[in-house]
Amino acid sequence: MACSPETIEKIAALLKGTNLQDLLSPQHVVILKDSATVEQSLKTLASKRILSSPVVAVPDVDAQPSGCGCLAPLFAPVPSGAHWPQEKGLAGNHQILGFLDVRDVLSSFLAELDGCGDLPKMKMLQKMRLLEEQGSSFATTALKNLKVFGGDGDFLHTSEAAQTSVLDVIVNGLLNPGDRGWHKGKHIVTGTVHRVAIYDSLFRITNIISQTDIIKFISMNKDELGELASKTAAELGWASRPVVTVGPDVSAIEAMLLMNERQISALAIVDGVGKIIGNFSVSEMRTIMAEHFGALALPVGEFLALEHGTEFQGYSHIHEHEVVQSKGHK
Repeated sequence: MACSPETIEKIAALLKGTNLQDLLSPQHVVILKDSATVEQSLKTLASKRILSSPVVAVPDVDAQPSGCGCLAPLFAPVPSGAHWPQEKGLAGNHQILGFLDVRDVLSSFLAELDGCGDLPKMKMLQKMRLLEEQGSSFATTALKNLKVFGGDGDFLHTSEAAQTSVLDVIVNGLLNPGDRGWHKGKHIVTGTVHRVAIYDSLFRITNIISQTDIIKFISMNKDELGELASKTAAELGWASRPVVTVGPDVSAIEAMLLMNERQISALAIVDGVGKIIGNFSVSEMRTIMAEHFGALALPVGEFLALEHGTEFQGYSHIHEHEVVQSKGHK
C-alpha cells in the first residue's frame, strides 16, 4: 500500500529542510597515513571499533601524525567557494586518497591470493597455512599499495555542508556518488557509499557523516513518518531480492569471495533446513587484525565465534589437534 501524498510531503519537507550542518557535532576523527601498513591500520581500526578511516598522503615525517584530524600541512590555502577536493586538483595530487575500510583490506588480500590455488577445494589445514603465509607478507603492505582502496566514502567542504540538505546527501551523495563526481578510488564494490567526511578551510577533517547517522536522524523524527513508520520491510519493497546464503561449514574466506563476486556486503548463514542461524558481514569484522588472516580458513560460524570471543554451537566438530593449535585458531 502506497503512502499518502501528505506523508511523502512531510518526509520530503523534513529532509529538504534540514541542512547537513545541523547533524554535525564535535568528533575526534581518526586519520591514517598512506604509508601505514595493513597491520598498523587494522590495529588502529580495531582499537577504535570502527570500520573505516580517511587516508592522506603525508609528504614527510614531520607532518601531523595519524589520528590528529588535521590536514593543514598538506595543502596550499583553500580556493574560495564551495568545492570538492578533486574539483580543484587536490585529489589529483593524491593528497587525499579516500577512505580505507576493512572490506578494502580483505578484498585486497583476496586479490593477493589469486593464483595461489583453488581455495574451496583445499582442506582446512592447507588453507589455513596458505592464509597465514600470505597474510604475514600482506600485513606489511603500505595502504597506498593496496589493490582495492578508497571507494566507500568521500569528502565535502564545510561551506558546501552548510548549503546541502539531508535529502541531497542521501540521494546525490550516499546513493548516487557518481552523479556528483565524488572520488572513486581504485575500486567501488557497490554503487553507493556509506560515509562522507567534512573538512574546513584549513583542511582539517572535522566530522564524518555515515548512513547510520542519517538513519538515527530519521529515527529521532519518526513522528514525521506518519503511516510509513509502521510499514514492514516487505511493504516498503525492501524484501524483493533473494537473500544470498552459505552453510556454517563454508570457510570465512570463501564467504568473502562470494560477497565480492555478488557485490554484496553481507551473507545469511543457514542450517541444513535453510533456517537463518547467523549473519556474516563486513560489520562483523570491525575487530579483525592481521594475525587473524589464518582464521579465515575456519568455517564461517567458527570464525565469527572466534572474533566475538563466544562459542558457536552450530558447527563445532573441529577437533584436529594441529588445526586447534595453529596460530590462526588461537
